[in-house]
Amino acid sequence: MHQGEQRDGAVTGLQADDAERLGRGAALLGCGGGGQVDHMVHALRIALGTDSVPVVPVDGGVRSVMAVGLVGSTTVLEEKVPSGRELPDALAAVERWTGRRADAVIAAQIGGVTAPAAALTAHAAGLPLVDADLVGRATPRIDQLSLFVDPLAAVTAAAVTSSGLRIVVDAPDPRDLETVWREAVSHSGGWAAFAIGPVDVDVLAERCVTGSVSRALDVGRAAARTTDVDHLGAAIGGRLVARGRVLDVQRGGDVLSFVHGSMALRDQDTGAVVRVEAGSEWVHCLVDGQPVASTPSCIVVVDARSLAPVTTDRARVGDELAVLVLPGAAWWWREPRRLARVGPRAFGIDADPVPEVAASPRPGAAASPLHGAAALSLPGAAA
Repeated sequence: MHQGEQRDGAVTGLQADDAERLGRGAALLGCGGGGQVDHMVHALRIALGTDSVPVVPVDGGVRSVMAVGLVGSTTVLEEKVPSGRELPDALAAVERWTGRRADAVIAAQIGGVTAPAAALTAHAAGLPLVDADLVGRATPRIDQLSLFVDPLAAVTAAAVTSSGLRIVVDAPDPRDLETVWREAVSHSGGWAAFAIGPVDVDVLAERCVTGSVSRALDVGRAAARTTDVDHLGAAIGGRLVARGRVLDVQRGGDVLSFVHGSMALRDQDTGAVVRVEAGSEWVHCLVDGQPVASTPSCIVVVDARSLAPVTTDRARVGDELAVLVLPGAAWWWREPRRLARVGPRAFGIDADPVPEVAASPRPGAAASPLHGAAALSLPGAAA
């Protein structure tokens, strides 16, 4: 089975055959958010044809990089699909404003639709895709990207809405991107494509999660080969927390993560009640009231039969689902200020981040806490 052009074990290029695996891995790393990947995967596969997108490491000789992604409502994105010009137009707008052309493209987040969208943008611009991202999963806010944990001298970014509106922000504070873009997007189509940069590679190297494209491909390939939910967690490098029928689903609004909700299910083997708190993504998991996982770990919910990822807005009472936990990027665990940006409290949940643990088969089984994310080594799990 093809999985990217490789040299010495590292992915060096993406071909059309890789689009499905990249999308499947990105959907799982979306942690219940990040948007549906199907349309963008199809567009990437068609656009590549017999071509390929070069994939380079952060230290692969590029001098500056442009981060690209999507902001706004993923529900509207499904209804009002991109034309294909929004991301390249955002890239071009930043280049016109700064007078600089980037040497490569990086996905703002590997989780969800942004991963295939970044590959598609790189191909359209004739640039390589960096094997890294700025989250290691999905997250709802732009100011939560790893690039912005420490101050930058300036932030230059452009957003292009589905209606064609171009919004360039040149500011010292990434929160201005959130303020300006969210307000504009809410009145102009519901979503927008964005580009941020160019970022010098020596700055990026200290502020990104490496190996993300490789990890998404690995996760996608392993998931495609697995048909049993009991084996899925181990296959994709994580652990199965529970499997059972959904008992309760709650949803509401939230200032920090735009939505807030929770889902409860009863594990069919142990009888434990598992509750998963959600913002735009699954962010905190408890078994019989005891926290067992939280962001920045990747909490993934899948249909117990099809193994398809289930987004936070599509879980329903009576569904038979499984809850999995994959290690998050070690980058976030290395500094308290980093962890604070993506821990539960960043999503309005009054709880400490739950240390990652080695894989255990079910609630109640022995598990060893990890200091950071080092003990579960995966492509993309280390900074």
